[in-house]
Amino acid sequence: MWQPLATLLVACSLPLLSAGARAAGLIDAYQAARQNEPTFRAARYERDAGQYAIAIGRAGLLPNLSITGSYSQNKGERESTVVDVTQNLDYRDTVSAVILRQPLFNYDSFVRYQQGGVQAAYSDAVFDRKEAELAVKVTAAYLDALFSMDRLALADVEIAAYGAQRELAERRRKGGEGTITDVADAESRLQLARAGRADALDRVAVAMRKLEGMTGQPMQPLWILRPDFMPTGVQPGRLDAWVALAQDHNPEIRSRRKAYELASLEVDRNRAGHMPQLDLVARSTRADNETISTLNQKSTINSVGVQLNIPLFAGGRVSALTDQAIANRERALAELDAAANDVLVEVTRQFLAVETGASKVTAYRKAVDASIVAVEGSKRGMMAGIRTNTDVLDAERVMFGAKRDLFQARYEVLVSTLQLKAAAGVLSEADVAEIAMLLRPLH
Repeated sequence: MWQPLATLLVACSLPLLSAGARAAGLIDAYQAARQNEPTFRAARYERDAGQYAIAIGRAGLLPNLSITGSYSQNKGERESTVVDVTQNLDYRDTVSAVILRQPLFNYDSFVRYQQGGVQAAYSDAVFDRKEAELAVKVTAAYLDALFSMDRLALADVEIAAYGAQRELAERRRKGGEGTITDVADAESRLQLARAGRADALDRVAVAMRKLEGMTGQPMQPLWILRPDFMPTGVQPGRLDAWVALAQDHNPEIRSRRKAYELASLEVDRNRAGHMPQLDLVARSTRADNETISTLNQKSTINSVGVQLNIPLFAGGRVSALTDQAIANRERALAELDAAANDVLVEVTRQFLAVETGASKVTAYRKAVDASIVAVEGSKRGMMAGIRTNTDVLDAERVMFGAKRDLFQARYEVLVSTLQLKAAAGVLSEADVAEIAMLLRPLH
């Protein structure tokens, strides 16, 4: 009897439809979220910005070509101390130069180039983590909306059942077979069910608003989970295999490793402050009236040579920066260890949730079937005079609770499957598509 709720689910969702709404499957929601979800759009730009670190680091090893020029108007005069003669020294001074500088040995630039590659890999790992988070978040929001609609549909069935029991109790009281207590009991259950429906209606509105906020578009009517869905677990079926996958592929661990590598290179870069720098410098200079002793003269000078810069003392700045970088490196290592521990805990939690999910769904399905039989038996017993109206109401309460638990368990095992794969670093769009195949359109 719980399967026809899908039909009622359709009826409950119709009033929520907007004029521009269209049927939306999970893949539709996921693709829309990839384009419109603000946090993910920011993550995409963050990843793109990180990729430029390679070119920025490489630039420090490549030639640097510049053009400089100056123009000045000089006014002056020169007086002789021997004879009364004054000479006008007004002239224009024009200088232009083309300078080429090629680093030959610059350890600071070399380390910066290495850091560029590491930073790009770090941004890739961070993006992979946020991409997996988006897949889980959208799927969880989609399934939560379905669960909210299931609860609303179940609340309507619950109201109808308690309403029928109240009417029956009233008729039995008037016929002298029941009591006012039976009527009051049924009435209280009915009013509680109506209150539960109001809460379920709020949950539907919030769940749909959350989903549409991610996708940026109306998402009703949603596809529903097939009534015959039964979870079968995941492969590989061993926890140690998932732990090994997480250690190699988890994007959080990967990003922390890159952060540690970046911090280690920062130590080397700061130590480069004690090392000499050697550059190849080529210059071509053209000058017109460069000094007062060469008035109305033009000169062209070309030069090629090497420039050596050997740092001697910087007030202890290099040593302080190096020690600071070492401390930051150790902090990055500690954060890596903490992230690895957190990931392994999460893998264990989600693996166990998936493994027990199938047994929970099976148990709840059997509980639903048994509770349906119990309700029917209680009704027949009441007609025979061996059961009371309260027995029927209690049996119905157990049945509706079992149905809610079954709905929730089915959705939870799907979300836990995605969370396990995300924690292991192997979640892909194909996994979202696999869950989407378990859904079907309303018509």
